Amino acid sequence: MKVIVCSKKDTASQNIKNILLSLESFDEKNTGEYKLYIAEDFAIAEIEERLIYADFVDLKLSKHLKVDELLFASRHSSKDGRKIFTVHVSGNIGTADFGGKPYSLAKPSPFTMKNYTLSLKEKLPRKPEFTFTLEVTHHGPSEISTPSAFYEIGSTEEEWKDEEAASIVAESLLDALKDKRKGWKVAVGVGGTHYAPRQTEIMLNTVFTFGHNFAKYTFEQLTAEFLANAIKISEAEFIVYDEKSVTSSVKNMVFAVADTLGIDVLKSKKVKKDYALSPS
Repeated sequence: MKVIVCSKKDTASQNIKNILLSLESFDEKNTGEYKLYIAEDFAIAEIEERLIYADFVDLKLSKHLKVDELLFASRHSSKDGRKIFTVHVSGNIGTADFGGKPYSLAKPSPFTMKNYTLSLKEKLPRKPEFTFTLEVTHHGPSEISTPSAFYEIGSTEEEWKDEEAASIVAESLLDALKDKRKGWKVAVGVGGTHYAPRQTEIMLNTVFTFGHNFAKYTFEQLTAEFLANAIKISEAEFIVYDEKSVTSSVKNMVFAVADTLGIDVLKSKKVKKDYALSPS
């Protein structure tokens, strides 16, 4: 069963949860540690701690229900206060300053992320002041062995409390849960800034989706072994790199890892040009 995880300490998470509860019928179950809302095809799990500290929550929840995937419904915080919907996988490169463990990655759910993104894209006109963006891999929980991703509203209390923004996220989550499309091409992304603009364009407009993404600011910590592990747990068949930000040494490492694993390497501009979504 796919489980949407919400935190009592997260305003946006609670807002999304309340919208979801109004859209579907649920049976409630209190385990003592978690409050569960169980629908026919998915469940909501409400937890006490902040989501970034929810390491091993998949294993803990599996004592109470079958867990196939986790969808973390979350706030996004940033000092610039931008109005955004974000999607990303959790994990840490180098230090673990916000949950999880150093040099540890959660297992991604690239197909659900893609289907969610396309559903949300259709709903964006309802909140024209908001934009959608991918984020690179960052923060905890990193100790998640079940496919997972974060689905966020940013970036201040005003946006977290916005009911229409929460409705867009809730509806897109439900659409993604019901969408069975898995024919997307899965890549690990290398390069770009924290908000991964080229990967975001690819996610919105091509047949590619992403597991983990590593920004340019992680290049000093990014090793061949770590990259190879990210590819394996993402079940990726491609590495897509931002040709405008990847250094020659990182590019050489990318091609060496790809050669070892037998996968393809593509520039972001080639993906955007050659793999566009067909008009619906």
